[in-house]
Amino acid sequence: MKSKLPQLSFLLVSVLASTSIYANTSSVFSPDVKRGDTSAEYRASHVPADGSRGGEFSQRVHLQHALNDTWRLRFISAQSKDAGEDFAFDYSRLELQQQLPESEHAGWDAALRYELQLGANGNAPDRFRIAATGKWDFTNGWQFRANLLVGKEFGSNADDETLLEARSQITAPWQGMRVGVEAFNDFNYDSGVIAYNEQDHQIGPILKVKAAGFSITASYLMGASDAADQHNFRLHVSRAIH
Repeated sequence: MKSKLPQLSFLLVSVLASTSIYANTSSVFSPDVKRGDTSAEYRASHVPADGSRGGEFSQRVHLQHALNDTWRLRFISAQSKDAGEDFAFDYSRLELQQQLPESEHAGWDAALRYELQLGANGNAPDRFRIAATGKWDFTNGWQFRANLLVGKEFGSNADDETLLEARSQITAPWQGMRVGVEAFNDFNYDSGVIAYNEQDHQIGPILKVKAAGFSITASYLMGASDAADQHNFRLHVSRAIH
């Protein structure tokens, strides 16, 4: 594993992932699709108030079901609010994930995800996106994930730009948990790639725990560019439904 750390560190800094116009509830998602998986997930993300704006809070709920070992459906409903205001419905999304190579045969896992998102109340445009993900498991429990997402907005609220994101995460086992670092970059552009500080770049630590039937992920993201939220506190909680 030691010989691969410089390569992974370079990938983590240079190919990393994205954030949205809300407090970031995204994840560096896994390619794994497991037959019989039916589960629910809640995600919350908070951006504290700073000198230029009030705080933001975003939340979303997932319901997903694996049709077999290759295909999985997921439905998402998302809301957000500014400080002192009520929650507003932002969007609903339907995702279909298709697992491709598996580590048992290819030495790594990969998948494609097809997304259709419908915005509401003028808070978010409609969007279609295709995402690719890969996962590499190394000795001593180290794991590296990378996502690439490309999309296009449509409808009355759409911007004429290509949506381009990348996400990366590296974790290792520790005290029965997993700890690591993840990062998010947003490279959205229309006529060309904009300057680094006009893009959204975030990076920070992540902790994953399994307890009492729940999978819990806590993370913190700090801004790595001027346009990004400078502090972002996040919590994801999921549980299988039987």
